[in-house]
Amino acid sequence: MNRDFDDLVGSEGTPEELDELRRIHELLLASDPPPAFAQPLRAPLRVRRPVRVRAAVALAFAAAFSAVLGVGTALVVGTGGGSGFRAGFVRPMHGVGAAATAHGTIVVGKADGEGNRPIEFTVKSLPALSREGSYELYLTEHGKLAVPCGVFQTGRAGSAHVRMNAPADLEEYDGWVVTASDSPRVLLST
Repeated sequence: MNRDFDDLVGSEGTPEELDELRRIHELLLASDPPPAFAQPLRAPLRVRRPVRVRAAVALAFAAAFSAVLGVGTALVVGTGGGSGFRAGFVRPMHGVGAAATAHGTIVVGKADGEGNRPIEFTVKSLPALSREGSYELYLTEHGKLAVPCGVFQTGRAGSAHVRMNAPADLEEYDGWVVTASDSPRVLLST
């Protein structure tokens, strides 16, 4: 091992920098090597994923689950089940922020003669509200609340299955959101 300072560093640098580097070099040469481990490490270190990664994985899982739930709901509801409901299309919803584990499905029926579209809306795992609290489903335009489609409440598990209506001209809107009645904060989004 080469311990000669001039061979390692050379002569580039100011006299002050070279003096400082020489002093550090001599301290390193004078110190003892680090002690060897008495025992080898036996248990591997457990590396935790960052919170963002865990949240992204949870969100991806919730979105995938919502899509599967939506297709299943569409198959069941789309048959009409004797209720006269004819499914047009399905929109899965995913939780946002504090409601990240929540998910839902909107099954939109074919437009009726009155200019409305029936909706069958299923939601799971919404956060609990006060006894008087409720949730609202909205259509959005440019990301802002535009048209209310209905108000609903959930059971103890934050779940509900409700029927509502939406306007027939859905192409004017860019998405759906669920908010709590006491706050405009978005809990679910398409």
